[in-house]
Amino acid sequence: MKTFQEFLSEASTRERTSIGEFEKLIHKFLPFVFKELKMKKKELPPIHFNHSKYNGGEGFNVKDIPGITFVQDSTWGQRKHTWGQTSKKNRIVVDIENRHPLDALRTLGHEICHYHQHITGVYGTGETGSSTENEANVRSGIIMRNFDSAHPEVFKMPPL
Repeated sequence: MKTFQEFLSEASTRERTSIGEFEKLIHKFLPFVFKELKMKKKELPPIHFNHSKYNGGEGFNVKDIPGITFVQDSTWGQRKHTWGQTSKKNRIVVDIENRHPLDALRTLGHEICHYHQHITGVYGTGETGSSTENEANVRSGIIMRNFDSAHPEVFKMPPL
């Protein structure tokens, strides 16, 4: 059995899903999120892609960019101990480096659930097992099952 590190090393030499392909996938995914959360498209913040590395604590910071930002930097996730984050000011960051597109979309769905909670006046602690985390986990799971059923071809995509 391969270690996770061996899998990632192999993944770096394999075909990758391009950012352009992933962006198209996001636009297929968002209608599922809107429908589940009963949101209007205008309620979603702008989407950005940040291709620079985190640089040891300097440079990119979730507070710097309004909207949804996708980063390709596994050190961001390691530093934050998470794949995604939504600030109280509704700035969303999702780390997509070396992840399968469906996994990154599940994180996006989870964070948009938190965004929806915030715009409806519900704030949580972010702690595992809290009511807001449980709700975001359940709702993003439902969104993903619906999306996966409608788009089974995405399972064949290579990692980002």
